[in-house]
Amino acid sequence: MTLEELEAISNDTTLPAGNAGAKELIGKLELAHEARGGSSRKIYVSWITGIAATFILMLGIGLALENRGPKDTFDDPALAYAQVQEVFQKIGNGVQQGQQAVAESREMITSEMEKTINIIR
Repeated sequence: MTLEELEAISNDTTLPAGNAGAKELIGKLELAHEARGGSSRKIYVSWITGIAATFILMLGIGLALENRGPKDTFDDPALAYAQVQEVFQKIGNGVQQGQQAVAESREMITSEMEKTINIIR
């Protein structure tokens, strides 16, 4: 159908409002399509094909994303536990170094504040 034919059908002011008007408009469009040599069955087949293609695409994306998760790399639980302990030890050492740096800076700030207070007095 041409754009002009579609506009003529959609601008029909004799159509009732609401759901009934929509059904009648769809019916007129199907009749116009059939008059041009098409069949309403082709419309339904194309809709079903589109829906099926969308479903298959979504299924493929879902399966692809499902397999992207982390994989277990340890066969021996004892080895995995040892690795976790090692990581926690490294984290603990880093936290301890951070606490030492904070304590040193606190001491330095305190001594500087005492010097400033003595100067002010």
